[in-house]
Amino acid sequence: MCEEEKKKKGWFSKAWKNYSNAFFLILIIGVTAIIIFTQVDLVEFQKTLKQTKGEFLLLGIGCVFLYWFLEAYMLLKLMRQENSNEKFSFAFTLTMVGQYYNLLDPSSSGGQPIQLYEMSKKKYGLGTGTAVLVQKYALYQITITFLAIIAIVFCTTELNQSLDAVKWLIAFGLVLNVAAIVFIGILVFNPNAARGILLSCVKILLKLRILKNSEKQCKKIDHFVGEYKLAVEGLKDKKKETLQLFFVSIIQMMAFYSVGYFVYLSLGLNSVNAVTIISLQAILYVAVAFVPTPGAVGGAEAGFLLIFGPIYGAVNAPVAMILWRMITFYFILVFGGVYLSIHSIKMGKEKVNAIGEELSGEVDYLIEENKKKQ
Repeated sequence: MCEEEKKKKGWFSKAWKNYSNAFFLILIIGVTAIIIFTQVDLVEFQKTLKQTKGEFLLLGIGCVFLYWFLEAYMLLKLMRQENSNEKFSFAFTLTMVGQYYNLLDPSSSGGQPIQLYEMSKKKYGLGTGTAVLVQKYALYQITITFLAIIAIVFCTTELNQSLDAVKWLIAFGLVLNVAAIVFIGILVFNPNAARGILLSCVKILLKLRILKNSEKQCKKIDHFVGEYKLAVEGLKDKKKETLQLFFVSIIQMMAFYSVGYFVYLSLGLNSVNAVTIISLQAILYVAVAFVPTPGAVGGAEAGFLLIFGPIYGAVNAPVAMILWRMITFYFILVFGGVYLSIHSIKMGKEKVNAIGEELSGEVDYLIEENKKKQ
């Protein structure tokens, strides 16, 4: 009996390690759905949903594909700095790996270890792979913050009509994103200062007993700073290419934000212009970017209803929110899962963590080698 209990416990422990994010995601989706549907008139909801114009929703899905293609294009440009013969198909596969696993991970970083693993199979060095992904992330972070700041200028009136809670949510998200950009700048120009800032934050968290094991945390900081230092050297050396990729990144994010506008048109609405809808989407994206759930589930839905509620009205807002999430979250998960299954890249959480630890050790070695050269 004892052996059977151990086997059952072992099976549960293994399943939890592999699928805990998926279980957590399903739970949050279920709770969110219950809250939403208890607050709406189901008869009116069904009536509005039936009147939706499908052609505009297809255009919204088209925006998601454009977003993916531009993501792949940027990865391809960065990889071709090392391998001029790299193919777009591989860059697109890397894109889907990142999209799928980042949505499943609460920190939105679960895709990077597998992306690095796939690049290593194509004979890319760990230094090159890390540089490509960190450079792409830095461009992404700068782009979404830049667009959000411009959007706030365009949408001051609309934001004043929203609830005070939305303003605090937006302010919090924007401050965190601006802080991330400032920190990237410090990493670029003074890595030692960046390390000092991180160590100070860790010391505070250690005193508050939020973090434990100071030696382990210091090693993580050294790894993080060294990783970024290796990556930003490429961006600094190729300023023209970096600027071009920044403009592509702006177009990419504008395409993603445009999904919301096509959802708006699909409901037969036309009183608000595209610039306003896209700007509000840019603000919403930044506001919920740091919600610690897979795909910002819960926060994204609540943020949408708060920000877009005055524009859509009580009847249309829940429908619009569900259609928007179906395209920008669930469609990506389903398409990504099918695509990666076909390409045999689907992995459990335990294997992802193992790959991450293995690659992390190799990157640490590269950082030490870089220090010796200096």
